[in-house]
Amino acid sequence: MKRKVGFISLLVSFLLITSFASASTKSTQSVGLAKDLIYFVMPDRYLNGDTANDKVAGDSGFNPADRAFFHGGDLKGLTGTCAVGDKGLARIKSLGFSAVWVTPLVVQTPATSRSAGYHGYWGLDFLNVDPHLGTKQDLVAFMACAKKLKLKVILDVVANHTGDVIDYNGQQAFIPAGQENAKNPSWLNVLSNYHNVGPMDKCWGDGSCLQIGDFYSLDDLATEKPEVYQGWADVYGQWIKNYGFSGFRVDTARHVDDNFFKNWSPLIQKTAQSAGIPNFTIFGEVAINNTNDLMTYIRRNKIQTVLDFPFQKSATDFASGYSGAPDLESLFLSDDLYTSATSSASNLVTFIGNHDMGRSAYIIESRKVQKANQLLPRTLLANALMYLSRGIPTVYYGDEVGMTGTGDGTDQLARQDMFATKIDIWKSEERVGAKPIGNGDSFAATATNPIAKYLTSLSDLRAANPGLANGQMQMRYSTGSLFVISKKDDKENREYVVAFNNSDKPQKAVISTATSQGGWKTIFGTATQTFKGQKVTLTVPALSTVVLKANKTIDVTDVKVGKIAITEDDFTGFFEVDAGITTSDMVKVSFEAKSATSQTWVPLGVDTNSPYRVFLDPIDFPGQTLEIRATATNSKGKTYELKSATVSIPAP
Repeated sequence: MKRKVGFISLLVSFLLITSFASASTKSTQSVGLAKDLIYFVMPDRYLNGDTANDKVAGDSGFNPADRAFFHGGDLKGLTGTCAVGDKGLARIKSLGFSAVWVTPLVVQTPATSRSAGYHGYWGLDFLNVDPHLGTKQDLVAFMACAKKLKLKVILDVVANHTGDVIDYNGQQAFIPAGQENAKNPSWLNVLSNYHNVGPMDKCWGDGSCLQIGDFYSLDDLATEKPEVYQGWADVYGQWIKNYGFSGFRVDTARHVDDNFFKNWSPLIQKTAQSAGIPNFTIFGEVAINNTNDLMTYIRRNKIQTVLDFPFQKSATDFASGYSGAPDLESLFLSDDLYTSATSSASNLVTFIGNHDMGRSAYIIESRKVQKANQLLPRTLLANALMYLSRGIPTVYYGDEVGMTGTGDGTDQLARQDMFATKIDIWKSEERVGAKPIGNGDSFAATATNPIAKYLTSLSDLRAANPGLANGQMQMRYSTGSLFVISKKDDKENREYVVAFNNSDKPQKAVISTATSQGGWKTIFGTATQTFKGQKVTLTVPALSTVVLKANKTIDVTDVKVGKIAITEDDFTGFFEVDAGITTSDMVKVSFEAKSATSQTWVPLGVDTNSPYRVFLDPIDFPGQTLEIRATATNSKGKTYELKSATVSIPAP
């Protein structure tokens, strides 16, 4: 995103930096899931391993012929036998996934005549497993199988709300008679632990209705209160200690108090550390498509990382042909907004479709740009972009066998059964790369569906070539329908060129690289390529992805060093700090700051792609005069030190 910026009053003096000895250069930017591939699954819709738990005493929530109720999938079905060839976790592992994200497992509100909490987001008892899904012993077995298969498990958790119990008499909230102890643990039954101001669209409280209003009538907790965030830390800490989860996905993270993650996350991380899980990852659902707004939840609200909704939109727009390569360029140029001492865009959890928005193929088809026979290659293109760019790829269960959707394709219409379904529209629903499922199940289709095969090949490609697995990324070409990036891994120090073509015609381009000797090998896709020096002439077939790997290590490593420039960004109010560096190499630039009254240098982040910059949040340094310095490290390990610049941050 190239922006016009307005200069602020700067006190600039250029000082030669002779040493970085006092600075801490250790990076803490990568999360524990940084190299993983995630399979997102709703247990109720995956596989029924125990019919005895379908019907739960006192609850009418089981009705496999109705989209709004439990269908019978459970933890035993998802676990399977844990043996090769099985339909459970072993199948997920065979597709190349290294982590499994499951929707909430807690006990849900009793079913009504209209719906049940099969999805897990209407919790009442947060200390136990919903009996429709199995028992605590079933969860222990599930986690044991995952550990055996070396699969990490991510638990979906909810902190913003509980199931709907609280009622209103006008604007007076009350707990109905007989429901005084409906929730577990007991602090969830205390009325004052909730905001009690009505729905989000018309709440009557003081503050943002987005944060204090009831989310679709669900009881909104006062997440700013110590009793609440400490209570949640205890609740979800027990799930970590008892079962060994590797991370949490936090539902409706946009709707909690601004300070919730600052208060809650350290408590969760402390529990995870004590449980022997040192790299526990927390990512939140913040449904915002604008990077300028989304990044504040990481930079200011201190969510460790988030689901990447801007990527989802740009990737599906590009894959469908609705937009071109410059749109992707704008997306990735804005990645620097996420860069800090503890965060980077590489930590973002990327996805194409999900259980709320709809399935990937349905979303791509809905753009109504491509011809019908192009839906398969365009769906493959979107997944290649997700697997081979930056971020932590997530595939929604069923997308690998070409599930689509009917109607608007969202919510209940995107939650099909993997096992043989009793929903008539799902039997006849169109599939990508396959015929409608009819009375069969989707497990047999795994071996033949081209999407499943493609995802497996992408996983194998990443495993064999570490630079492709969320490695350092540099944009090389972005014109029309062709988007080209370079990737590399530090230890391997070998450059990859990855090209994505969303046109139904071949595209040709000359790509500048950091490698001038040895030539290139095509390791994925089919391409015509020649090279001369550091220039590669590449022709990418229609609607396809091509990956080239250099035969020798990076050798074009010269770096031209300029000056640090500091401007105020008009859109965010942050200070954009640019390192004046020109190079073909894929370098890393570390930024640090020191106040005029301190001798300690504070890390601002490490940027790994051009333009090399960070965005300094004025809230972190109110009223201070800062000296900012930077150092670049090229692919051969040589460092280049820039002259420092000084900036005065206004007081709030």
